[in-house]
Amino acid sequence: MDRLTITSADVDSAVRGLRPTPEDRDQVRGAVADVVGMVREGGDEAVRRLTRRLDGVDIDDARVPQSELESALGLVAPTVREAIQLLAANLRQTSAASMPAATREVLPHGQIVATRQVPVGRVGLYVPGGRAAYPSSAIMGVVPAQVAGVDGIAVCSPPGPDGLPDRTVLAALHLLGIEEVYAIGGAQAIAAMALGTESIRAVDLIVGPGNAYVEEAKRLLFGEVGIESLAGPSELIVLADGAAHAEIIAWDLRAQAEHGSGSRSILLSTDREVIDAIEAALEDAGSVSVVEADDLDTAVAFINAYAPEHLQLAVGRPELLLERVTNAGAIFVGPMSGTAYGDYIAGSNHILPTAGNARFASGLTPSIFLRTQEIIEIPADAAAALAAPLAALARAEGLIAHARSAEVRAEQAPTDAPLQEGAAT
Repeated sequence: MDRLTITSADVDSAVRGLRPTPEDRDQVRGAVADVVGMVREGGDEAVRRLTRRLDGVDIDDARVPQSELESALGLVAPTVREAIQLLAANLRQTSAASMPAATREVLPHGQIVATRQVPVGRVGLYVPGGRAAYPSSAIMGVVPAQVAGVDGIAVCSPPGPDGLPDRTVLAALHLLGIEEVYAIGGAQAIAAMALGTESIRAVDLIVGPGNAYVEEAKRLLFGEVGIESLAGPSELIVLADGAAHAEIIAWDLRAQAEHGSGSRSILLSTDREVIDAIEAALEDAGSVSVVEADDLDTAVAFINAYAPEHLQLAVGRPELLLERVTNAGAIFVGPMSGTAYGDYIAGSNHILPTAGNARFASGLTPSIFLRTQEIIEIPADAAAALAAPLAALARAEGLIAHARSAEVRAEQAPTDAPLQEGAAT
């Protein structure tokens, strides 16, 4: 268990020390570039070879049969099925509430600028596997896309020894009405969805968490396909004071650490007695780091510099700190608000930016699957009134045709034919 003591001068170096080294990233980057190149050149056959080499299973057709999706539901315990349905219902409600609204503004000169939200046509969702199965991640990716109105959703998830993804994942997907599922994992899954193969039609946008190799594949392919965020290995910072219960916080830290390779759980406090109590409750948790800050300002600065995926404000007056925290994927407020609730059942989304990307990225919501289109209507009076300022700006930039495009409208002053009602909404 690492333990650091920091002042305000140490914040940046402490954050760097808790991140993967450049050498680690370079090794991952090289391996992923090779995988993507193989899929780009070899399509389905390359995916099959990579699955045989990396997952130890030879799959002739990666598409999961509909019969397997249906039968998986019968293998799931009733309590698990009920939990899946509860999570989906909670997430559907919060996703619907966060849907962006269309706008329509009539400006002073009479022109109308409206916006509308249009879903992407086809989404690829990656559901990780490996050390654990993640039906919750399947739900977290599918439900916001469905709320946004996406018609086509393809899912990739790693195969087990029998050549199929985890049955609980398949059951969750079947409950959500998903039919296009592929037993493909890792960087090759991201490449297959982004580039397309003989049997997998390329998607417009890829979402979903994964390990460092999945994250790097998304980074490498961004631009050829949309990427919602770089959601890599899980992260948690717990800021604790005397209001926190040591045993509860110890389990919270263990919970995020059990996500596997690269996951990082950090206990942060200004109170040495609190740290000692939680460390005692942790016993031997090698993947947990402890940061003792000299004061609360340093603690907040560390949080904002690290920009964690998850942040727990396990303190007596969290409302006093909430406004000071600017960089975090999801914030759990109060000693009883554990990250595990957000991972599973609360109705928040656990697909969140990691590796400091919460400085500029957000968690998964329906807006990720939507494109905002502007619709502009310029009536004749507005076209004439705006022609002179438009032409002045255009000529200042040396774009004479732009200027004349507006000026001829003012000179001709055509009778404006209004758009059909509702056309600019």
